Amino acid sequence: MDYANLLKAEIAKKQKAVTSSKYSPETTRPPQTQDAGNGLASKASQSVKTQDIHEPKPPLEHGMEEVPREQEVSEITEKKLASSVCRLRTRPGRIARTLADEREVDTTISATEIGDVAQEAELSLKCNLFIHRLLKLWQEECYRPELILETKKALYPLVLKLRKRHLPSEFLTSLATIFYHTQQRQFPQATQSYMKLSIGNVAWPIGVTSVGIHARSAHERIQGKDKIANVMLDEHTRLWITSVKRLITFAEALERRKKSQHVNE
Repeated sequence: MDYANLLKAEIAKKQKAVTSSKYSPETTRPPQTQDAGNGLASKASQSVKTQDIHEPKPPLEHGMEEVPREQEVSEITEKKLASSVCRLRTRPGRIARTLADEREVDTTISATEIGDVAQEAELSLKCNLFIHRLLKLWQEECYRPELILETKKALYPLVLKLRKRHLPSEFLTSLATIFYHTQQRQFPQATQSYMKLSIGNVAWPIGVTSVGIHARSAHERIQGKDKIANVMLDEHTRLWITSVKRLITFAEALERRKKSQHVNE
């Protein structure tokens, strides 16, 4: 018997058995691409997701039902729409009541009101109503009818700001000063105040030295030397400022007409 060949055959057989067992499916494992920590985190995340999916939602309170998001948005929109419709329906009545109340307002401007911050709201209303009353007189007197529509359009941005209390204080002070002198039939002073408004200076009642001293000095400090002329600010401002001059001219012409009629009588 050839022991050498027999030994070689046995060794080869053992090697073959070891090799096949090393690469068998039971012992083969896929290569690890993540460390142990990541593996644990992944398993924890999957566990939380599974728990969230299967976890029951908290019960609603008694008498409540779950409302879909789309239905909730629709209900809010409907409420807003109903509120808007209600305001539109009541708008004519509210406007009528406001106009009725404003007919009783005295539009006479006092020099003590000008420059007083606490009275700016009332002063804005008086200026607004005085403009409307001058325009109404203008139309009734048939004074230069070709200009009335253009003047109304130009004054619209001004009366809107006065109504909403959005006119800056320096503009309100100058405008109230112009109307103060107009109401006092001091038309040269009204024109002089208009010129100050046009070039960007704040106009104060002429001859009233004891009114608004602190406010006057404050305005002068704020203005500075490089203030741009108001008529150069924008087109809307230029138009309403020039239309204020038309109101002064009309009021002066109306006063002359009244004096002439009084003399003829």
